[in-house]
Amino acid sequence: MRTIAHISDLHFGRLDRPVAEGLVADLARQKPDLLVVSGDFTQRARERQFRHAAEYLKRLPTPQLVIPGNHDVPLFDVFRRFLAPLSKYKRLISNDLRPMYRDDELMVLGLNSTRSFTHKSGWLSEEQLLDVRTRMCDAPNGMVKIVVTHHPFIPPPRERHADVIRRGETYLDELADCGVDLLLAGHLHLAYHDDLRSHYKSAKRSTLSIQAGTATSTRRRGEPNAYNWISVSPGLCTVSVRAWCENRFEQSLVTRYACVDGAWQRQAQVPVDKVAEQVLTEHPATDADAPSTPVEAGVPITPPGDERSTGER
Repeated sequence: MRTIAHISDLHFGRLDRPVAEGLVADLARQKPDLLVVSGDFTQRARERQFRHAAEYLKRLPTPQLVIPGNHDVPLFDVFRRFLAPLSKYKRLISNDLRPMYRDDELMVLGLNSTRSFTHKSGWLSEEQLLDVRTRMCDAPNGMVKIVVTHHPFIPPPRERHADVIRRGETYLDELADCGVDLLLAGHLHLAYHDDLRSHYKSAKRSTLSIQAGTATSTRRRGEPNAYNWISVSPGLCTVSVRAWCENRFEQSLVTRYACVDGAWQRQAQVPVDKVAEQVLTEHPATDADAPSTPVEAGVPITPPGDERSTGER
């Protein structure tokens, strides 16, 4: 079994400092096997914000796998946005836009889904999909395979038209052929997870899509600051949301999945404190989320128009 601390959307420039300090302390106690940061280190991609984020990363556990988010691309500096959109990120955070972590049980690949030609949305290129195929398809059976993007593949249960990764249905075959088990993302500042097949009829493999809320930002969307504590082994996955409550991070909602006959099934969803109880009360699970019920194929997300960059065309 491996443990992953999945944090996202730090947003230096809109940082809640007591929460940020609490996250340092909580991660030091938890001691994950891997720390994954799924983008948005900064609020406006400014030099000072990146420097503060880089110093903060040094205080967090290692090994780390990090990728940029849309807020890490300059918004108002048009020259840099189109000619060198991630130059500050590459210089101060990480020069690797295709990071890979691998041990004898786990393989994790990070992909940059941000694009200069859109303010919020993102997608993957053909070259990135080829990277998934060449780096993950030949991995031995029995390894847990995970792909990390900033933009989520599925929308939250109560916001069906939220900003998810564009053309997601066109990436499903590569992910399935390579046996990808989990997808990790952030972007929407909401913590939720589900099977890809609940949103894409064309998905031929059961894959868990797991999103993290904002770990340290003041830009909360009706939920407390939180991160995901993921325990995973072949055929088993537990997602624990650790939420900020009364000046510390606490385990708030624990969801256990088991892969039965090739399909991820939700075995249990347990609120363990008042934060989770409040979330479940305000946003109760639907019948499709009932314990021990296989996730069925649902309605696919309507694909957007072709908004590729000139280089991708």
